[in-house]
Amino acid sequence: MSRLFFLLFIAFQALAFDATAQKKSLPDWLAAEKKNDKLVYVNGVTIANDTDAEMPTRITVELIGTESKKATFDTFSDRGNFEFFLRPNGLYHISFEKDGYLTKMLEVVTDNIPDKDWKIGFVLELQVSMELSVEGFSEELQSNPYARCMYSSKSRKIEFDKAFSKESKAAWEKERIRCLKK
Repeated sequence: MSRLFFLLFIAFQALAFDATAQKKSLPDWLAAEKKNDKLVYVNGVTIANDTDAEMPTRITVELIGTESKKATFDTFSDRGNFEFFLRPNGLYHISFEKDGYLTKMLEVVTDNIPDKDWKIGFVLELQVSMELSVEGFSEELQSNPYARCMYSSKSRKIEFDKAFSKESKAAWEKERIRCLKK
């Protein structure tokens, strides 16, 4: 039953993609596949942290590895909504960019998921808080992952690495304070 639900969900999302007419169509390697249940459905919204308003951004998804791939597209609505699909056995860097805001990158690992746990695929829902740019903020911090998600055998879900996120957030805050002291 849950497998059927997931396949119906994928089919619905494929139709929804057509209906919303993403500003720039996604490449095949980020689009839904009706007959593939080994997918991670990524969806969400980008929000300005200074106003809490939803806002459009530019998204870059990069598959890291021997068959590297990269795609850049805009959120498909003025409200900052996005959706795409990731395949198994990959390391992905997903960057969110907007003029006047710091670039944030999310790392998603899909290569540690056992075949038996792909039964209905996975959903990764994101709310990306975009922070106002600060003069002199480290380009290196912005070009490295701010957060990391990966499969947890304990919960059998894709989850955020809390220790990584805590460390990253502390580094960003330290950098922000350094920049503001100038």
